[in-house]
Amino acid sequence: MIANTLATELKSFETDFIFFQNKKLDLRKDFLNKFVAIKREEIIASGNSIEEINKILESKNIDSAKTVIEFVPEEEGIMVL
Repeated sequence: MIANTLATELKSFETDFIFFQNKKLDLRKDFLNKFVAIKREEIIASGNSIEEINKILESKNIDSAKTVIEFVPEEEGIMVL
């Protein structure tokens, strides 16, 4: 039972992350340089910091650990490790 719940949550997280990647250009119009929270392929919160997002999610009784939170950048950056 726990394995099924975890698998469902991971699949939902993956779907929302893919949604973000596919919609990033469109999201720049409304959420440029902001953080967004995504659940069920919908923006459920936006703000200037992760802390702000967490407060909004908490007020909606949504677990931020089970929510995709991403920053909408001006341009794609290249990360060198």
